[in-house]
Amino acid sequence: MAYYQQNYQHYQQPSQHYGGYGQVLQQNAFQCNAWQALGFRSPDELQVLFTNAVQCNAQNRQRNAIQSENLVSIMNDSTQIRNYFGITWSRELCKVMLAMLDRSKDGFMQWDEFMELQQCLVAWHNMFRGHDFDRNNRADANELLAVISTQFKFQLSPASATTLLKRYSYVEDGGKCVLSFDDFVTLCVKLRALTDAFRRRDQQQHGHETGTATFAYDDFLQCTMCL
Repeated sequence: MAYYQQNYQHYQQPSQHYGGYGQVLQQNAFQCNAWQALGFRSPDELQVLFTNAVQCNAQNRQRNAIQSENLVSIMNDSTQIRNYFGITWSRELCKVMLAMLDRSKDGFMQWDEFMELQQCLVAWHNMFRGHDFDRNNRADANELLAVISTQFKFQLSPASATTLLKRYSYVEDGGKCVLSFDDFVTLCVKLRALTDAFRRRDQQQHGHETGTATFAYDDFLQCTMCL
């Protein structure tokens, strides 16, 4: 797991202003074998899916990477992945997931980034299933938001939690507020990516973390519209 530790090393440290989400990801997501959890016999089998997607496009081959359309196909066409998560992955969600890990900002996903995504997805799915008691890919939204604050250790105010609840949950006929697994993934991806982006700018501007950052309009658009 050296790659994941190296690329996420800075955010492993707990933060007074941003919480301990990096450390939690390190302890939970990067210590398991996603390929094994997904039902593959070895990581090579998962890499075959990635390599086949690379070969289907000249631009992919040039970069040895895949695009969001390829990610959609891998996530939906692989029997192991489809059976494990039990959902149909949308094009929009795959674009968001690619953007979260697109460190080169070129719109492509490298093999290491793809594997890091699988690690995170397995960890998030395990967390979600702990609250999906009926195994219908729906879980209590308030409980999951509490998990994001207390176990994922994001620093969320009550106002922020309310905003996330309204944005990603829906109310069933009986009045219960629930989150589907794909909406839970979208929430986790955007929360991690935007927190990382804000945190980087905070450090660049102040030399240390202050919990504040100043954004020019163009920088704000680049930061938010890529997700």
